Amino acid sequence: MLEELARQIAENGVKHVFGIPGSGTSLTVIDSLMQKDVRFHLTHFEGSAAIMAGVVGRLSGKAGVSIGIKGPGLYNAVAGMGECLLDAHPMVSVSEAYGPDVPFWKAHKRMDHAALVSGVSKGRFCLGDELSFDAISRFAEAEVPGPVQLDLAACAEGESVCPGRQETASSLSAKALDMVAAAAHPIVIAGSWADRKGLSSLLNGLRIPVFTTAAAKGVVDETLPQAAGVYTGAGQELAPEGTILEQADLVIGLGLRHNEILGVGPFNCDCVLFDEADESVWIGISPDEFGGWDESLGKELAARLSDREWGLGLVESLNARLRDHLLAQGYLPARVFASAENFLGGELRVVLDTGLFCVVGEHLCRVKSSELYVASGQARSMGVGLPQAVAASLYDPAVPTMLFTGDGGLGMYAAEIKMAVKEALPLVVVLMSDGMLGTLRPRAEKDSLSLAPLTLADPSWVGVMEGFGVRSVSARNEGELEKALSGWDRKGPLFLETFFDPAAYRDMVGGVR
Repeated sequence: MLEELARQIAENGVKHVFGIPGSGTSLTVIDSLMQKDVRFHLTHFEGSAAIMAGVVGRLSGKAGVSIGIKGPGLYNAVAGMGECLLDAHPMVSVSEAYGPDVPFWKAHKRMDHAALVSGVSKGRFCLGDELSFDAISRFAEAEVPGPVQLDLAACAEGESVCPGRQETASSLSAKALDMVAAAAHPIVIAGSWADRKGLSSLLNGLRIPVFTTAAAKGVVDETLPQAAGVYTGAGQELAPEGTILEQADLVIGLGLRHNEILGVGPFNCDCVLFDEADESVWIGISPDEFGGWDESLGKELAARLSDREWGLGLVESLNARLRDHLLAQGYLPARVFASAENFLGGELRVVLDTGLFCVVGEHLCRVKSSELYVASGQARSMGVGLPQAVAASLYDPAVPTMLFTGDGGLGMYAAEIKMAVKEALPLVVVLMSDGMLGTLRPRAEKDSLSLAPLTLADPSWVGVMEGFGVRSVSARNEGELEKALSGWDRKGPLFLETFFDPAAYRDMVGGVR
């Protein structure tokens, strides 16, 4: 049965498996997978394995796979599974487990797996005679994508079997289509579902302002004139979203969900019309439970927008205003993002961890496709950027990957950089440091709270990274940063840390978010 599982995983197109094996069934499965040319990557933490599997799943469109032991192996993996759940990354967590026939007194590492993963997965399944890994994988990939748990033990009586992927029909009401056709100033806000449904061609062909959520960044080519940037629902006066929405007479939410934005709006609907207080109109074209969508719907929508052209000059001027504002503030993250773009060019995969620098990066880093951008866009989970970047670079080493992380994010998964060293991955890790947890500083100062819990005794990681075998540079200005980037040969990871004035760092996003 274990051999059959390995065969099905390999035949399902899985090329990389991540995790930490035990001495039981997990080791057997891993050995069988390796005999079938599926690469196993030993991580330092099971949570990293789940995150890495999820990123491979997101980039490939096929569920990634992590593997570990029962009990502590699985509860360590839960951290990564939660990230995959919130960010809609499809993956299968495979774990050793006790079967229903094992007596209760064999309690070593025994836990209730069903209860453990109930809040961080789409479902849990067991190894059985009717096992189909393809069905499990498709269940993980189905809307909304996410993690599922597979126990390497038989199911107890009455436990459900894995359902196949289901699709339902979608339609656009005649009234909604008529409103699209009648609108003089329509705009689109696309969520990650639009990316999973392959709607980039539709969006790239429009001549009206197109926003994306942070989770969908790249679904429209951001070098095109209609690309208005990231919509958060919390943008301030310098963010393009406010000005453009004021001039729109129709907002088309294309696969737009509440959990992908920071503000509240009428987003998760299926062609329900909302009359807002300012008399703008929203049409939500969003996934139902299983994400029904077909090519004809896209053609209908595109046909009604094909002769519409407006707002392109406005998009250009607003994006330029924001860029100029951020770059004029001196040596801060905006200058770092600009240097990366200048020295590494457009063929660069950007990975953003979470922090104040992320607010800047979401606006300044312009990517041509969603394959060139990875982030915790929905979860906003600090620290997952490093395993995400390593996995993305491992999955597609042809494109250099650059991770931008902050003081709070580097340490959680730091040991996984050793995988980048082992594989000689073309990965640059940039630490943006103000010496503290900068996103929390405004609240502490506003309420006269102590900054001590937010302040790092020593923010530098150069010594640690050099110990891992990573070429490391501490850059204190643009010249030192550009010198390090220009000297990188792309034949292994590079670590750069750069430091900013804490007060200027705190204030840099004023007027943006």
